[in-house]
Amino acid sequence: MARQKNAISSVQLTVSVTERVREHLDRMTETGMFGKNAAETANLLLIDSIREYIEKGSTFLDSKSEDQ
Repeated sequence: MARQKNAISSVQLTVSVTERVREHLDRMTETGMFGKNAAETANLLLIDSIREYIEKGSTFLDSKSEDQ
């Protein structure tokens, strides 16, 4: 069964990492708990980190939104 289209729009972002970071992402991907490839694993980790940052009460994102 085909996956449904993501309801949230997204933009492409290119990130360069060291070989060691890539190896970590590959190993995490191999567990089957994070994503189906290194890029998807990195995406999920980034999303989780941003959520945690916001939940800890960061006001950085709020102040940026007001400036625009």
